[in-house]
Amino acid sequence: MKQQNFLFVDIVSSIFLLILFIANFLGLLYILQGNIIFSALASTLIIICYYFLVQLLAKNKELMFKNKFIHSSSVLWLFYIGLFFVSFVLMSHFVNVEFNAKKQIQDDALSKLTIVDSATTIYKDRSKKVIEDFENDLKTKLKSYKNTGSNSTLNELTSKPYSIDAKVLSDRTYLNVDQIANAKLAPIIKNIEANAVNFDSITKNNTEKYKSTFTNWKRLSLVGTYSTLNDYVDQSINLINEKIAQFPIDNSPIIINYNKENLPLGTPSEFNKKFTPNYILPIIVVLLINGFILIPFFTEKVRSYNNTTNKTQEGPSNNGGSIEL
Repeated sequence: MKQQNFLFVDIVSSIFLLILFIANFLGLLYILQGNIIFSALASTLIIICYYFLVQLLAKNKELMFKNKFIHSSSVLWLFYIGLFFVSFVLMSHFVNVEFNAKKQIQDDALSKLTIVDSATTIYKDRSKKVIEDFENDLKTKLKSYKNTGSNSTLNELTSKPYSIDAKVLSDRTYLNVDQIANAKLAPIIKNIEANAVNFDSITKNNTEKYKSTFTNWKRLSLVGTYSTLNDYVDQSINLINEKIAQFPIDNSPIIINYNKENLPLGTPSEFNKKFTPNYILPIIVVLLINGFILIPFFTEKVRSYNNTTNKTQEGPSNNGGSIEL
């Protein structure tokens, strides 16, 4: 029966240690910027400390009661309270993010993703205008040169952005304006269309993935994605500007200013300045969990001591203060 009781209280305690592990892990996940491995290792270390402290407290319970807690083993409670405080901080930070900041994080993320979509749209709109303007300008100059033979116009046509071989323009009599213009435009249009398809593919896949992370609140990938979202936006804009630089005309880069400030998820003290935490729920939850974790200590039986009887029957009491391991 004693063995069955031992197994039961140990199982109950272990179940709530697992629950606390998950709670600590989620809190650490926000603080450690989504680093799953370090969050898991740190949470595991905390739970291991919890487990051994509970076992030591249970083993030394009799000594504590016998000496009215004036015993070195009572110091174990200070370590336990320290662990309790750590779990409370992690739990309160997790609850604060989940209940108070979730909406703002989602809105900020979706707003930044919209910037990438806007940059892609700007590229497409500008590319259409570039093709139209370039074609019109080129045909106008070709017609002018065919009719006048102006050397200044010839110099323009053989220089950037047109860069037409002078041999093609040598005989104005047989100069075919449409044929030359189409030959010059074909590779430009092909390149622009390929870039547009590439942008659509990249932004669609990434945007859908990121949107899913934030709208579905995928905690395991959310914090890491949130912390690198500015990099994704900047890299996307830089990539688009690299392709815009290939335009024959109107190739100045697009400049998009946006708020790059992220919420300080990794610093609870700073985060609490922006979102006032509600400590009631975390303290209740952590107290309940710790109450079940301490079941092995609460159920550990101790002998009752009568001072007179003990002196005659058991000899001197153990007041030495050593902790039983």
